[in-house]
Amino acid sequence: MDKYKDWTKEQLLSHIEKLESQTSTNGTATPTTTASGGKPSKKQRKQQRPFDMTKYRQRRIALKVAYLGWNYAGFAAQGDEVNIPTVEDQIFQALGHCRLIVDREHCDYSRCGRTDRGVSGLGQVIILNVRSKQLASDTTNENSQDDLLPATEELTYVDTLNRALPDDIRVLSWAPVAPQLNARFDCRSRTYRYLFRKDQLDLTLMQQAAHDFIGNNDFRNFCKLDPSKNITNYHRRVLKCTIYPFSSTITSLDSVGCRDMVYLELQGTAFLWHQVRCMMSVLFLVGQQLEAPTIVKDLLDTTRYPARPDYPMASDLPLILYDCEFDTITWQNAPPATQRTATHWDQLSYAQHIRALTCDLFLSNTMSGDASAMASIEQSVLDANNKKKVVLGGGSSSLISSYKPLSGRPQCDSDAMKKEKYSARKRKRDQVGQEE
Repeated sequence: MDKYKDWTKEQLLSHIEKLESQTSTNGTATPTTTASGGKPSKKQRKQQRPFDMTKYRQRRIALKVAYLGWNYAGFAAQGDEVNIPTVEDQIFQALGHCRLIVDREHCDYSRCGRTDRGVSGLGQVIILNVRSKQLASDTTNENSQDDLLPATEELTYVDTLNRALPDDIRVLSWAPVAPQLNARFDCRSRTYRYLFRKDQLDLTLMQQAAHDFIGNNDFRNFCKLDPSKNITNYHRRVLKCTIYPFSSTITSLDSVGCRDMVYLELQGTAFLWHQVRCMMSVLFLVGQQLEAPTIVKDLLDTTRYPARPDYPMASDLPLILYDCEFDTITWQNAPPATQRTATHWDQLSYAQHIRALTCDLFLSNTMSGDASAMASIEQSVLDANNKKKVVLGGGSSSLISSYKPLSGRPQCDSDAMKKEKYSARKRKRDQVGQEE
């Protein structure tokens, strides 16, 4: 402060006025010097300049996204990213941070699927308009798609976004697409995989029942009904429903942790809310020989079962949106970006492997010295109180004293009944609102 001690009042006021004139409209001072008295760094000056999206061309692209859904309330944003975190929220935050879009409302966004809470995705596809590397001044017709940059010369969309995304979400590849392409309506098929252990399940019976899902069927008894959406058609076409042994390039777990894993691969044109988890729940009942394989065909017959019997859904943990098929998308896979993504998943896999081995060690220690008890774990269908365990997947099960067949269980409200109740509640809410 010594340099100001000899200044007059007028000089001090003039200096203060000069400093105030350098303050930006948002109240942040535009630095003319650094703390050490020198000029601001290039990074500091760059942060002061607002990004002008209009200087760049826009292009329509598809992104293939992989994510571990365990920590999210589903893929689709629900308007409350703090209390209801979703994968889509994270993607849009990354898109905005990287200055690839202005906001969601102005990028003509579409998604292929709305995976639910806890469900993971390996082949999720989204399509939207993003900023190109190409300047708007480099073309005479901004709306033309003919003179866009070749994909190999574009921005490194994969690496750019992955640097801004959390560890459990990664963009796998991108592709330039036609302006009218829509991720939801132009998808030819969607493929899900559901992982589970063989244990005491009869896979032959499960496959026999799974075959009856194939074709164009009414799946209202294999989904969760939502009267607010006013769905009138519950027919969906299943193209494939097959059980396969699970194979991995990763070393399998040892001792008790090494159990035969299998998965159901389910391919269809579209799916209803919770459809796959309901299908798996019934298949587990068949695999435990609690229901005959013909139960699938019976439940698909809405004259025989006008409403879904009361049964729980299978766990969300093992469910993966494995692939989304399109006719016109050619994915761009740059080897360096692919290698970086592969290394990232390898590191996460290693960490999860350590967690699984730790649980395996705890299990072995708990059962130490009791070989017969250890051997019975895989085969036991009873808990310590001799209650029957009904498999729900993902390590989950329900306990029952005695099994009641689906044919003898109470049925949930039918689609018509749910819609009638929903309409009555809506009329009541509207009436209360008018009175207020």
